Amino acid sequence: MQSKHRIIVDFSLSLLERSEAAKHIKSYKEASFKPYSYIFLIKKASVYSFIFAITFTILQMIMIILKAPDDGSFMARAKVISCILLVLFGVSLALSIIYDAVLNRVMKKNQASEQADEEFSQRVKLTRYYVENITHSVTGRVYWEHIKSSYRNTGFIYIHMLNDSCVVIPERVFASEDEVASAAEFILTQMAKRKQQVG
Repeated sequence: MQSKHRIIVDFSLSLLERSEAAKHIKSYKEASFKPYSYIFLIKKASVYSFIFAITFTILQMIMIILKAPDDGSFMARAKVISCILLVLFGVSLALSIIYDAVLNRVMKKNQASEQADEEFSQRVKLTRYYVENITHSVTGRVYWEHIKSSYRNTGFIYIHMLNDSCVVIPERVFASEDEVASAAEFILTQMAKRKQQVG
C-alpha cells in the first residue's frame, strides 16, 4: 500500500536475496543461515584440509632443515609428502568451488518457496515519522532522526540506522519502477525534513 504519507510493504526475503543484500550493506558481516548449515560443512572441510596441508608443509620444511643431507631415503619420503600436500591443496580448492556451486544452486532452487514462506515474512511501514519493521518475533520502530542513510542498489532499497542496523526492502514488492522511485524519494524526503527540524 502506498499513499502520500505512508508506504506499507509485506514481503519475505529468500536466503539468496538476503545474502545478495548483505554483500551490499556497508557494514557487512558474514552470517550463517540455519536452513543451509549442512552445506557449510563443505566449506569447513575445505578450510580444514587447507590447514592440514599448511601444517604438513611446515613440517616438511622443518624436516628438510633438520635432516642430514646424506640420507638416501629422505628424497623418497619428501616426494611422497609432496604428493600428499599437492592432493590436499587440490582437495581444498575443489571443495571451496563445490561449496559455492552447491550453495548457489540450492538457494536458487529454494528461492520461490522462501519468498512465500510466512515464517520469514515481514512488514515494513514508512510513515512521515518513523520506519517500522515488523516480523513474527520482533517489532522495531526507528524515527527518521535516527536514520543515517538510504540508497538503492542491486534491486533493493537500503535504510541504514545510526546503530548500524539496516532495513532492506526488495524492489520486487512494488508494482512498478515508478513506485520504487517514489518510495526511495519518500525516504530521502523524510530524512531531509527531520534533519531540518532537528537542526
